[in-house]
Amino acid sequence: MDRNKLVQKKPLLGRRALPPPGDIIPLGAKTRPGSTSESTDPRSLGSGSSLSERKRELPMGGVPIAPKKTKLISPTSLTPLGKSVDTLRPSSSNVATKPDIKTIDVPSNELVERVIEADNNEDDDRIDGILCGALKKLKNNRAKPDPAIYFSLMYLAKVKPLLFESEDVVQCTCNLLKRDIGLSFKSKGNPLVSVLACNLLFHAFLYDDNWHEIFVKVYLEDAMGERVWIDHPQCRDFCNNIQTAFGTKMAPRHLMTPLEQIRQSVTYGEGSSPSRDDSEGGAESTPYHSIDEGDMGSDQPGEAVSARYSLLKDSIEVYVVDFIKDHLTRRQGMDTPRNLLRVLTATCGFPEVRQMAATRLEMWLQNPKLTRPAQELLMSVCLNCDTHGQEDVEVIGQLIRVRLKTKPLINHYLLSMRELLNQHTENLNTVLKHTIYNELSNARNPNNMALLAAIFQHSPETAAKYLAVVFQELLMNRDDYLRAVRALFREIVKSLRYDMDFPAFCRGLMTEKTDKQFSEMEVQFKVCTVLMNSLLHVRSFVITSFVFICADDYR
Repeated sequence: MDRNKLVQKKPLLGRRALPPPGDIIPLGAKTRPGSTSESTDPRSLGSGSSLSERKRELPMGGVPIAPKKTKLISPTSLTPLGKSVDTLRPSSSNVATKPDIKTIDVPSNELVERVIEADNNEDDDRIDGILCGALKKLKNNRAKPDPAIYFSLMYLAKVKPLLFESEDVVQCTCNLLKRDIGLSFKSKGNPLVSVLACNLLFHAFLYDDNWHEIFVKVYLEDAMGERVWIDHPQCRDFCNNIQTAFGTKMAPRHLMTPLEQIRQSVTYGEGSSPSRDDSEGGAESTPYHSIDEGDMGSDQPGEAVSARYSLLKDSIEVYVVDFIKDHLTRRQGMDTPRNLLRVLTATCGFPEVRQMAATRLEMWLQNPKLTRPAQELLMSVCLNCDTHGQEDVEVIGQLIRVRLKTKPLINHYLLSMRELLNQHTENLNTVLKHTIYNELSNARNPNNMALLAAIFQHSPETAAKYLAVVFQELLMNRDDYLRAVRALFREIVKSLRYDMDFPAFCRGLMTEKTDKQFSEMEVQFKVCTVLMNSLLHVRSFVITSFVFICADDYR
């Protein structure tokens, strides 16, 4: 009897504790045959026990069930892709929000009255707090900003623009110009708040010649991002003033017509519709129109643009160069965004930026996805080579070595090189010299003759004179360039018969040279007699060839 009682007191815990297979939840009283609800076992389940009670009273002898892992909610905000906001912020951005900015919330319909009342009481801290509170509300409701706050800030910027010059208000306004990372990456969002921020800052600093460096930083961030407000027509005056920090020459309007024709010949086929690249980049890729066209709504658009960063030029150049180097390091090879090329186009006023762009132009021009911004970048690089320093000489050397295959790209390349010749008086000599040396090298460019034709069409007499100087330098070289110069001269005459000024070329050959290279030739080489004889021989050959060419043309 004791043995049977002992067996009854120790039921099979493991079998009773096993849950039913699958996702079946048994309903009704949980009883077993031969057992009653008045069991003395404290762990037995009553008929009215719920599912949660049965889970809680799972005996220790049963099969252990792993508890569900709880989801840890990070205190940081997440983007739609699941990444943290901090990880998506660009490392090159130094635009940080001050945590100690105090905001004062006021009703939207009383914003103007409260600000004017605080201004009459000369309470600057209260003014900054009210304005920062209003700007914070706009930032939190970008999609549907409050019209009362929007128009109140516009009115205050028009009647009292100096209220927006304080450091805290400038910081809060610049925060409106940065992209909201919580938005979807495919949509730009509502640009209304960003347009308002641009116009607030523009009217506040319209008569100030020294603008804040933070404007350049938010400009570069938006230029590399979605370009929400940079390409907006209502922000044109503000952006044009920021672009004066780069010292970049924009292409005049008469150069845009040939460029548009080249774009159409490249992107459009016969009877075809515009490509996707044109449809989505038509409004974005217009950096050349910015200064020339002006704002249609302003009365005097040209007078609103002036130099704003003359005192911060060196620090801005260092920041821009580091910013571009960082993005070029991230994007190697053909995986280059078009916005990066547009940033390079806008910052070509810095010599180091031109040098970085020239080394990659050939690769970008050959990429069909980057053809349009690469053409604009080529034109911008050529227009800003106006110093003839060491960097510009290296840029010219890189441009001479660019190889292009399609005719539209070659035509645009020649158009850009013509503009390069106009930027400095020494550019023609440098371009001509690099072209001749490239033609005589093993890696000759097939576009050299076309480039020489463009040079002689630009300045026939000056180009002929410089060509004679280059030939004399080649003949005075250690190596024997006599045969190479003869063959090259025949090819030049064949290609440029009616464009070359032969009398100026012959006069250049017969002109006595007093340069240091020619005066010290006897001391350096000890073979001055042989070199002079070969030079005299070539001169006579060239002049005789010229006589025969003129006689042939006369007949």
